Amino acid sequence: MNPTRYWRTIPWKSRAGFLLGVFFIFSTVGFISDIMEMGRQPALRFVLSVLLSGGFAMFYAASGFVLRGRLWKAFVPAFILQFMLMYGLGRSLPGPRLVLPVEAAEIARLQSRLTLDGIAAMCVVGLGYGCFVYVTITESRRYVHIYAEMVLASEIHRVLVPSIHTRIGNFEFYGRSLPSGEVGGDLIDLAGTEDRWAAYVADVSGHGVAPGIVMAMVKSAARMLLSSGHDPDRLLPRLNQVLFPLKGPEMFVTACFLAKDGDGLRAGLAGHPAILHFSPKTNDVVQLECPNLPLGILPSGEFVSSAIRAEQGSVFALYTDGLLETANAGGEEFGLKRLQAEFQKHATKPLDVICRLLQESVARHGAQRDDQSLLLIRQL
Repeated sequence: MNPTRYWRTIPWKSRAGFLLGVFFIFSTVGFISDIMEMGRQPALRFVLSVLLSGGFAMFYAASGFVLRGRLWKAFVPAFILQFMLMYGLGRSLPGPRLVLPVEAAEIARLQSRLTLDGIAAMCVVGLGYGCFVYVTITESRRYVHIYAEMVLASEIHRVLVPSIHTRIGNFEFYGRSLPSGEVGGDLIDLAGTEDRWAAYVADVSGHGVAPGIVMAMVKSAARMLLSSGHDPDRLLPRLNQVLFPLKGPEMFVTACFLAKDGDGLRAGLAGHPAILHFSPKTNDVVQLECPNLPLGILPSGEFVSSAIRAEQGSVFALYTDGLLETANAGGEEFGLKRLQAEFQKHATKPLDVICRLLQESVARHGAQRDDQSLLLIRQL
């Protein structure tokens, strides 16, 4: 999450409590400096030293939350400014010289001033600690509440996007979806009968709970359309009509499907990576492409699909771009060519083995940053 957005998600009371805690803790620098000068600072310089010490500390803390790795851009000039202001105060408001021998009245005044400094320092430290305790308890309760919601959302996601390992007629299906966080925006699904079925993969833009909610909407709408007897070839345009008014303006969904209607197969894509088709006769893997806009970009439109010729032993791979965009330490992505080569190497093996080997190959290339989903289909 963007650090500025994260800072804004914290309630203003917690932000204020944290910054006050920082102010109180670091305002002790002003009291300590007064002790070091034996309580001889002018009152105005003393007050300004306390305020400047606490105020600049608050600025450093807030800058750290907002800028994080770029903190130095604010810290360096602010530290220079603080040093100049403190130096200027010392020069413009110097304390009186200590004249020896010190009279009894002056000793009493110094003792009273230093006692006040000590008591004030202990009080502001206590206030700072109290602020930190308040923020810790408040944010801990908020975190527990959010965590409980995330656990529930994760469980819902697990139910909505289970692994697929089944057979319909003379076709075998196997698929897995690996979310990058607690809740993913990827979807793999299969619905239909021996004469008419549709297998599809969808990828909602973004990460977190919001894409997960849209993903649930996609599955509900797709299942409703397919169960009501709609031609699978009309799946993409109907989904687009359903989703466009229901999602945020910045969100969209990419999708691809492979469907059987009678004796034929059709494939369609909506802004999605190409479907891979392994042919046992040629031992080659070809890319099935069918250019269409992603779902949810426009309120309506035509989504073309293509008839697919397949034979016994053909294997199809539907996947999301989280596999392709996995990057290594040098920033090089796994890419479609690597996925295609790995798929060709293992395409004659059982589907669950193919899926495992492909995902392991991607994992060896780099750390997972996005949801990764793979759905394999073999004609028996």
